[in-house]
Amino acid sequence: MKRITHPLILLFFVLFNFVGFAQGLDIKSQMERIIIQEDSSFVNEITIIFEKSDASRVYPIFYDTELERVFDIKLFAKKRKRYKELPFVTTYNEDVELEDITSKKINSVKIPAAKEIQLTYSISCKELMYFTSLHFFSYYQIDTLSYQVNVPKSFKLIHNTIYKDSLDFYAIDSTKTDIGAVWNIKVVPKKVKPDPLQYFKIYKNMKVPLMRTLVMPNSYEKGPKEYMNDWYLMNVNRKKGLDDSVKQKIDELTANVTDPMEIVHILYNYVRNNFKYVAIEIGMGAFIPSHVNEVYLNKQGDCKDLSNFLSEALQYKGIKSDIALAATFNHISDCDFPSLSSANHVIGIAYINGKTILLDPTDPIHYEGTPVQSLQDRTILIVNSEGGLFYEIKPFSAEQNEILYQLNLTLDANKMLIDGAFAIDYKGISNNYLRRYLKNEGEKEFKNFGKTFYEEIFGNQSITNLKVTNESKKLHIDGNVTINGKTFNDGLNKYLFIDFLPRLIETETRETLIEDTYLRSPFYKKIRASIKIDEPIEMFEPIQHTYSGEGISLNITIKAVSNLEIVCNYDFIFDHIFINKENIDKTNEILKSFKKIINEPIVLKKQKS
Repeated sequence: MKRITHPLILLFFVLFNFVGFAQGLDIKSQMERIIIQEDSSFVNEITIIFEKSDASRVYPIFYDTELERVFDIKLFAKKRKRYKELPFVTTYNEDVELEDITSKKINSVKIPAAKEIQLTYSISCKELMYFTSLHFFSYYQIDTLSYQVNVPKSFKLIHNTIYKDSLDFYAIDSTKTDIGAVWNIKVVPKKVKPDPLQYFKIYKNMKVPLMRTLVMPNSYEKGPKEYMNDWYLMNVNRKKGLDDSVKQKIDELTANVTDPMEIVHILYNYVRNNFKYVAIEIGMGAFIPSHVNEVYLNKQGDCKDLSNFLSEALQYKGIKSDIALAATFNHISDCDFPSLSSANHVIGIAYINGKTILLDPTDPIHYEGTPVQSLQDRTILIVNSEGGLFYEIKPFSAEQNEILYQLNLTLDANKMLIDGAFAIDYKGISNNYLRRYLKNEGEKEFKNFGKTFYEEIFGNQSITNLKVTNESKKLHIDGNVTINGKTFNDGLNKYLFIDFLPRLIETETRETLIEDTYLRSPFYKKIRASIKIDEPIEMFEPIQHTYSGEGISLNITIKAVSNLEIVCNYDFIFDHIFINKENIDKTNEILKSFKKIINEPIVLKKQKS
């Protein structure tokens, strides 16, 4: 049995299956029959019918060795109107063991050529909470996808479907029987591009139909949110309990500190700076953290491990704290429904003076007490002893994320040159993408990156003497800029082109944006450009342009403040995180209008002597 031990090898293997075989996997139909057992386990009986093919193919079955067992693999060949079982089934078994993915296995089945083939197999799972979702999308070309969920009388199925409108066909019904209920679901699945991570239930940047599911006992008198909360809390509580050496370390870190917010700050940064982040596992390890003492001993863990340890450390210091299930901006769904498929992240929560303080120990840029950037406008499920709480994380406001450019320039029309100094102040999280680069690469590499980045921001002009000052809640950048070919005179007038002004959205180079573009956060961008003229000009009426829409506005002013100085200012407010169908038209309209304005020359009449 071969063992895959490196991410690149795994990626190659999966892509090999996709490219070499999956392109030929035309599937006529797929039926999954999920049978919920009284002992809180379940079995999924899967039947797949493959279209006739000229070549053999391989179908990969991914499963979790910690929780699941694959059995009863059979192949049938169609003969007239019936399927006859084939005597031999060829399978290839592969273990998947990586630093970030464990307990996963691939059992690939060889699908013979020349005939229509039916594959049947079963997967049993001992943990009912692992039945988290039904996919209404596929990596293969499937005509019909059917599910049947058999629920005994002692349980009930709670479900919620996202992006259902993207399906061409969707039908669902349920029937009560003497022993329970049978749910029948049939769809024409949405075809998606294959991605190896999807086999491990990691769905990034996907907007595809999926039914989130939760099966809970009828005897549980509270609601599904409470059931999800209590199940998770029961499992997490087993991973708590600091030993004396850990308590001693926490006491050393917080010696003589009584202010709760300062204690949060100390312990939060201790975890972020001293514990290594390791990525998600599979199985219950994808949801249930390691014991807090193990996390401390190894000085590593993923989001759930670090958040649980931090929460326990805060509790030890007398600060009420919980952990919360969350879904980041690129997850397939929001965490607004009680199912494990709703979440891909875990954060810590602290409560101080009636305020809910968010703590994400995997985010080195986050400031306690502010929204977590990747969770803005998202819902989290705070897990607590009161039955849990859905909590909506408000986004930063545009005003909190101010970007201020100040340019002091001098024009020399004879040399067709404009040069001078610039200073930029980023506040809030408007600078996070820059801070992350600075933190990961260091100041020297950041200056090399910054020179290229800001030369492009200023319309491919020359940047020198770039400096960066990383303050606690502000990033300051300054330098010199030399602008060529944007001014000339014809003896009577001077002509000035201002297309070197920083573009409205500096993280996007495209002139028009597409739907679902992620812009990280709302922001308020101010440009204040002062240009001194090399000889007197006539005063002129201010040139003003104003554009506005829902949550977006642009105000541009160009005016002479004296006969030797003009200013070119703009204020751009963008109060959204994504480009979506509601704001895309107005956003692109403003981008185009801005481009047109800065491409038109400003005519400066020379002052008559």
